[in-house]
Amino acid sequence: MDLRKPPLLRYVALSAILYMATAMQPASAEYPEKPIRWIVPSAAGGVSDATVRVVTTELTRRLGQAFVIDNRPGATGVIGLDAIAKAKPDGYTIGSAALSSIVTGSLVAKSLPYNTARDFLPIAMLATQPNLLGVASSLPVKSVKELIAYSQSHPNAIFYGSNGNGSSLHVATELFRASTGLRATHVPYKSTPAAETDLMAGQLQMLIDNFGTMAPNVQSGRLRALAITGPRRSPLLPDVPTMAEAGVPGAEMVTWTGVVGPSGMPADIARKLNSEINAVLTDPKVVKQLADLASDAAPMSLVQFDSFLKAETDRWRAVIKNNNITAD
Repeated sequence: MDLRKPPLLRYVALSAILYMATAMQPASAEYPEKPIRWIVPSAAGGVSDATVRVVTTELTRRLGQAFVIDNRPGATGVIGLDAIAKAKPDGYTIGSAALSSIVTGSLVAKSLPYNTARDFLPIAMLATQPNLLGVASSLPVKSVKELIAYSQSHPNAIFYGSNGNGSSLHVATELFRASTGLRATHVPYKSTPAAETDLMAGQLQMLIDNFGTMAPNVQSGRLRALAITGPRRSPLLPDVPTMAEAGVPGAEMVTWTGVVGPSGMPADIARKLNSEINAVLTDPKVVKQLADLASDAAPMSLVQFDSFLKAETDRWRAVIKNNNITAD
């Protein structure tokens, strides 16, 4: 392969080679014949972990084999993704991939123990979730417009948090800042709960965080939500406008969780997993369980998910480049 090609063309070429290679790999007609390990590159108890547990409960029922959840948090998902990439490609180790881990985290990393385009096989999409733009209840603003005006008249007064440099929440906030002229200073944290705690204490003034994490503190009055980043309002917080309704359509985005395996997995196993996961995601009971987590089931074919990953990589690469975001 010509390594002088632009990165996107190399990505497309590598994807084509990957699918050709997996198509030639044989798979057991009885798959699965034993439990399947599902690596989650985040701690137990979070929205991504809860989403996986909802889905795997139904997958166990459908496939007759248990799914063993293996939480591998740390390094913005690198630890978990590395374990997936290096697993035996027999279909018995798969794992979660999210916007923050496999896209934004990979784009800002100086080095990785794996090649994101080469070492993973996209299997399925699981769910999407919007973020909330929240501010400290003590901040004298009640709308996005007022927040922007306040930041411009108080240029050193707005500090915003994230769960680390190059995380999806950091990149999403920079997209919002660039789209509005907001004047704010970034304060990276090791976790969003820590940042949200400081936001409620007034040590931070602003935070974009996962809807499911922030909504309870908005409902209790400990934080004030100014906008939801998704394309529509949520019935859980019906009075909170979308970014487009708040006048910032360019800052619309959702976080998401998908499923990948190590490259070299048999193609028919990938197809079976994709089909079974999509069947689970159209089950009304599962749709309701995910909605209770403030998430939307998002079934996609193998081709659709692969295309989605490419589009997300292109979009956030541009945001990271235009805002000089690094992992430092």
